[in-house]
Amino acid sequence: MLVRLLPATFLLASISGLEWSTKAPLPRAQAGGAAGMFDGTLIIAGGTSWKDNRKHWLRDVQVYDARGDHWREGPSLPEPLAYGPFAQADGKLEIYGGSGEGTVSRRIWSLDVSRMRWRAQGEAPAPLLLGRAAREGRRVFLFGGCPDAADLTGCSDAVRMREDGGAWRQVARLPAGPVALPAVTALDGRIFLFGGCSMPEPGKLINRAEAWAFDPRNFGWRRLRDLPSARRGHTAVSAAGKVFLFGGYTAAGFTAEVLSYDPGRDAYTAEPPMPAAMTSIEFFRYNGAFWGAGGEDRMRSRSARTFSAVLPAGAER
Repeated sequence: MLVRLLPATFLLASISGLEWSTKAPLPRAQAGGAAGMFDGTLIIAGGTSWKDNRKHWLRDVQVYDARGDHWREGPSLPEPLAYGPFAQADGKLEIYGGSGEGTVSRRIWSLDVSRMRWRAQGEAPAPLLLGRAAREGRRVFLFGGCPDAADLTGCSDAVRMREDGGAWRQVARLPAGPVALPAVTALDGRIFLFGGCSMPEPGKLINRAEAWAFDPRNFGWRRLRDLPSARRGHTAVSAAGKVFLFGGYTAAGFTAEVLSYDPGRDAYTAEPPMPAAMTSIEFFRYNGAFWGAGGEDRMRSRSARTFSAVLPAGAER
């Protein structure tokens, strides 16, 4: 592992930026679900909602048509699931376990989007709540994960991998120790991790600002410039040779901030913010824009908002 000392974080102002708009809302507000985008079809599976000051774990699958700007109901999950890692490839959305009300599941469920059917695909190697997944080619990588979504003292620092649905094996460790809720995405053959949170002792939750690049070829890490401020629950997607980071929870609370990170310059740029502050809203690229829905907009609340952000002309890649 190569670690280098970094100068103070700096931000640049966006020159062109994103153009935000609000679309048809989710039928049911949620956060913490699995999500994927398939040729203009956004799928959100599971998650949690709040009603009458009570938290509910969902089996709902909500399907959005970006062309027609409308939602419909999809095939329900075989079990309520939230907070599990997920990834997509080959027309399928895979969820690697998650939690229900008072339960933790290690089952892997795969949704075949063409047939809209769920299929069991074995078990995750460990409880993976609040961990992250990323796919690079035929391989899936799992970063961290916890047995409990509230007590993070038991979270793992393991990086696990499987290829073509084979056996899982540990290939590395998170360089800064156990971290939950980082933003993770793949770009140009590397996987990038930003921020997150850790709990070194019960009740002491610490947001993190460290950023790292993981090389799937040799399972090595490279330290990047820290985030401008520590945060958890933000999300990431790559476009135009950069990583875009959305929202999150900082020392100041929920944020609508959007950053882009340029690996070539090792620098962050402040982009036009989301229309609302929130965590856990997953975004995906389609037709020259980012698309996302749901998220947590305040404590004990979930969002039904759907957002789109148009990329500058010629920026999508």
